[in-house]
Amino acid sequence: MTTFLISFFAFAAVILIVLFAYGVWVNFFDPSNKAKRKRLKSIKSAVQWGGQSPSIAQINQNDSDLEIWLRSHYRVFVRLENLLHRARSPFSALRLLGIMSAVFILVVMLGLLVHTNPIVLFVLAVAFASSPLLWLSRQANKRRQAFSEKLPEALDYVTRSLRAGHSLTSAIGIVGKEFPGPIGQEFKIVFDEISFGIPFKEAMDRLADRVESVDLNFFVISLEIQHETGGNLTELLEGLAKTIRERFKLRGKVRTLSAEGRISALVLGSMPFILTAILTVINPEYTSVLWSTPQGHTLIMVMAVLMALGFFSLNRISQIKV
Repeated sequence: MTTFLISFFAFAAVILIVLFAYGVWVNFFDPSNKAKRKRLKSIKSAVQWGGQSPSIAQINQNDSDLEIWLRSHYRVFVRLENLLHRARSPFSALRLLGIMSAVFILVVMLGLLVHTNPIVLFVLAVAFASSPLLWLSRQANKRRQAFSEKLPEALDYVTRSLRAGHSLTSAIGIVGKEFPGPIGQEFKIVFDEISFGIPFKEAMDRLADRVESVDLNFFVISLEIQHETGGNLTELLEGLAKTIRERFKLRGKVRTLSAEGRISALVLGSMPFILTAILTVINPEYTSVLWSTPQGHTLIMVMAVLMALGFFSLNRISQIKV
């Protein structure tokens, strides 16, 4: 049975590697596709439609039938596309799923070759396969933080533009031209969408979906309410900018006060690995039972579950929503 599984995973890995190599060649080295991409890039740059949200991407003719079907049937696929967009990743959701599947199969093959415990092997395979998602989440969070840090300044800029006689749409367009990314890029997308006839409310909702920032949600909701009911927009934006700055100050204080809990989690979480490494160097036979016996595998699994619960608890304790 083990020989059959090894043969099956080896065959599947070879097929995935061949398909991946073919996809790389078609997308990056095929002359006809390079010409198509160049033409599409010039069209997108002409109409400034490059920052489209997944809802607009549904009508993109470059999407395959499989991508359209997955997008219409699985909400998880749409969320993955949103994550890729927020992280500004060059990969599509379908390619990312293919890479994760290839990594999962490769780890399983290597584990079967060294006769690893099936439970431990499955956990390792899932961990390695999901590592791209963790990296993308980190990139998206960094981009969202950079957006939020520049948002009060952008609101002040919009306020000054309104007082100078510009319309709200023009003020948003000026922010898109004058500010660097990511806030300049996102505001430019909003300005282009409104210029192409998309309703103001829908364009702002797409902006909130792309960034997923609490501070930006305040801005979007305030604009939508003011757009429908009227009122003094300059005073509204001034008050909102002041509120966001105060939230940043309070968030910084909370982060300073919770630093002890975060450092404690880091120290306590790293101690088992450091001690295991030291014991392995001093007396390898003492720790070999963890890797060579079923009881050791069980202890590793119990340790992993308890450490995950500990990390989760310390993280929840040290995080205070502002």
